[in-house]
Amino acid sequence: MKQLCKNNLGKQKSCPNKYRLSIVDIMQGIAMLWVIIGHHLLDFMPLIYKSVHYYIYSFHMPLFIFISSFLIAYSYKEISYKDYVYRKFRKFFIPYALVGGLVIGLTSMRQGIDIVFKNILSLLISPKQSEATFLWYIYLLFFLYALYPFCVRGVKRFKIYFEFLLLLIGVYFYLYPIQISILCIDYFTKYFLFYVLGLVAAWHFSFLKMYLNVLKIISLISFFLFVILTTYVFVQSRNSIYLMLCFSAIPAMYGLANILKFIPLIKKVLINISKNCFHIYLLHMFFIQGIAWVFMKVYDCKIESVEIMFFYIVISTTISIIGPIVLSKLYDRLKLKFIR
Repeated sequence: MKQLCKNNLGKQKSCPNKYRLSIVDIMQGIAMLWVIIGHHLLDFMPLIYKSVHYYIYSFHMPLFIFISSFLIAYSYKEISYKDYVYRKFRKFFIPYALVGGLVIGLTSMRQGIDIVFKNILSLLISPKQSEATFLWYIYLLFFLYALYPFCVRGVKRFKIYFEFLLLLIGVYFYLYPIQISILCIDYFTKYFLFYVLGLVAAWHFSFLKMYLNVLKIISLISFFLFVILTTYVFVQSRNSIYLMLCFSAIPAMYGLANILKFIPLIKKVLINISKNCFHIYLLHMFFIQGIAWVFMKVYDCKIESVEIMFFYIVISTTISIIGPIVLSKLYDRLKLKFIR
């Protein structure tokens, strides 16, 4: 691991040489796999997949938000707020609008032109209500980035007291999220605690590195606890177990990442997924739905066995990762060709 130039209490400055953290890349690769596996709630899936889906949704977004917010803090460079927001707007909302528009266009071909205006409006103010419902995270991510400079200013001025305030707000919103879907306020409040935890981890990165061996031991214990909870949740489903899964997932996936980093091929694959995470998230649903459409045309029946379900998800997930990566590489080559 390479550390930030100055990362305690939000004091980092622009640093020309911030290195990628391979362990965080591995964690993000794992998180992306959970996201894609969790998006296979298809009509022909066996009943057990609903339990798998609910299990994954109990922890995968808190994990993903934590990693994202850590990277928001880790990659932050102090520039004018206007330029910062403009860059993030270009990065997130142009692809968001293009992919969302494509989804709406394809849906209108099947359901009729009447759905277009309503979906465009939903895409602008409440993406979860649109046909491109999976894009809500890209929408929320922009606001998480836009909020970060204010968090840095707060920490610089009020030191650790501001961190405690953010944590208290996070705990309150976790217990009492605001149930308003406009501007993703519901998800923003629901996951705000994990956003703050990611920021705090980045701000105290140098301190955490001093106790890396202790963290590894804790994370490995958390991973084994996570495995036990995973086994237990399919036997006896309880809210308390899902809650423990939610909060143990972050250290557990760190523990899993520390195990997988010793397997070169898996490490390479997960890091590659992490590096292409944005494109994979944007495009993976096209591949999932496309494969599902082909499956229904060929077989026109429900999957009955767990073995076939497992095989189907592995194939679909693999294609839904490779496909977006290939398309993004082709796009980069075409763009480079036109620039020349």
